[in-house]
Amino acid sequence: MVDFHFKLLFSSGVIGIISIFTPVIFHIGANFIYQFWLWGSVMYFGLNSNEIGIVYDTEIEFFIPGVIFFIIMLVISVLILFTIQKGNRMIEKLAKYYFIGGIVMIISPLFLMITWQIIYVLVRDYPTFWGTNYYWPSIAIFLQFLAGILAVLASLKIRDK
Repeated sequence: MVDFHFKLLFSSGVIGIISIFTPVIFHIGANFIYQFWLWGSVMYFGLNSNEIGIVYDTEIEFFIPGVIFFIIMLVISVLILFTIQKGNRMIEKLAKYYFIGGIVMIISPLFLMITWQIIYVLVRDYPTFWGTNYYWPSIAIFLQFLAGILAVLASLKIRDK
């Protein structure tokens, strides 16, 4: 049965690693689609032409929460991957830590979204950060939720044994 837990935890760790290297939010402008990564880079694609470019966003109030989120997700995902290689006995010992890591993986994207909303509204004095004409969560947010859910499920199943 631990083999099933190993697969769940391995999937959680791999999905967590993939999610930090994918865009976290996107925005569809009049002529461009913008994709934002956590480390401050922005990639844009022209809708009416072949324009593709990468710029680095130096807005510190968005960059710092993004880097913190990046580090948290990287550490949790790598720790899950390193501990599951130790074998079945280690997986059973660390079940509560997998549970905590999964909860952090679920809460962190929500915290990032709320932080960016507060910064955008209070610091920039715009009406909203998320919504129809503004930014949308991208695949990284959803992958983090999935990775967290897998880690929590695996830890709960290990405890039930």
